[in-house]
Amino acid sequence: MDAQPTWSAPAYDFAAARPVASTDAGPSFFRSARWTTDGTAILTAGEDRLLSVHDLTHEESGVVGLAQPRTFPQPDSVNAAQWYPSASRLVPETFCFVASVRDAPVRLIDASDGRIRASYPIVDHRERFIAPYSFAFNTAADKLYCGFENAIEVFDIASPGYDTGERLKLGLTRKEKGGQRGIISALAFSAHHPTFAAGSFAGSVVLYDEDTRSAIAHVEGVEGGGVIQIAFHPLDPNVFFVASRRSEAIQPFDLRDTSAPVGRLARSGSTNQRLAFDVDPWGRWLASGDEFGTMRVWDIGSTYDVLFEQKLHGDAVNSVQFHAHQPLLLTCAGSRAHLQASDIEFSSNEDTDSDSDSDDDDVVEQSTVHVKTGAKDSRLAVWSFGQQ
Repeated sequence: MDAQPTWSAPAYDFAAARPVASTDAGPSFFRSARWTTDGTAILTAGEDRLLSVHDLTHEESGVVGLAQPRTFPQPDSVNAAQWYPSASRLVPETFCFVASVRDAPVRLIDASDGRIRASYPIVDHRERFIAPYSFAFNTAADKLYCGFENAIEVFDIASPGYDTGERLKLGLTRKEKGGQRGIISALAFSAHHPTFAAGSFAGSVVLYDEDTRSAIAHVEGVEGGGVIQIAFHPLDPNVFFVASRRSEAIQPFDLRDTSAPVGRLARSGSTNQRLAFDVDPWGRWLASGDEFGTMRVWDIGSTYDVLFEQKLHGDAVNSVQFHAHQPLLLTCAGSRAHLQASDIEFSSNEDTDSDSDSDDDDVVEQSTVHVKTGAKDSRLAVWSFGQQ
């Protein structure tokens, strides 16, 4: 019988940051990027309606690189995309992800060739497809939770098709007190308790019991203009983190007292776009980029001190994620470009009409206008924090 591989926490040297691989999104930009659990591949969602899978390569010399991506065009904008929890390029049956595309059913897509393995339609009262804004698999990886306006749809992964989902209506009527209103924009499960958290663009965060699916606590003191991400601490069963748009901090909370945050991890995030953070799988650090391209790493094992701070991109950092087994960090950047005066260039060509009957030659100016658009920095990059 083959021995099972044993993993240990990778050793990071935050003074030795260096890029080892990157790829450019061109005129578009990457909205999100995520490793598989074993770090063998990367899933990206682009502003250009593309879902792409980038395989991580290792040469004999030890050099890390990215293979030519497999791109899967989508019919409309992508709201969310997430790997199946045990996805691995080395195990074909697990190598898949779920995607939410506007006006289409939720789809389970094979990451090798882009074929649709299963679909999970969410339909409203007008028989229109609802595309969720957030996904989360439960800890057993047999249920998929999909967040949309005032509700969460729960699917059994093994039972795709119509009328198979269970809808949790969170937005109560005006006569009923409580409830959670707004688009459910963030979902996360605790690995230690039968609990999941839901955040909304209305700015609320509520903790629910997974078994009864009833609310057990409302989180107070969430700042910003709408929740974009929630993550539970992998080792501390009582701590979870909340990030919001138009917020200058990531906020840690304690499950035992949700009346106020227990700390503040400052970052620049006055933008509406999602600036995702990541918690080290081994429970040591939290990493996040900001709207100006600076990446920070905080110590969350004992204090909330900043261990690393450096400008890695020339634009907003949309995603940051630690590799589980190597001292590698994944980042992607980009933002919608707003047209400025400096983005417009004029050039002119002067042609003389020699056949004119006029005493003076007619001068015809043909002007060309060139508009520079696109993100300032639309790279997907892998950074090494290991000893050279």
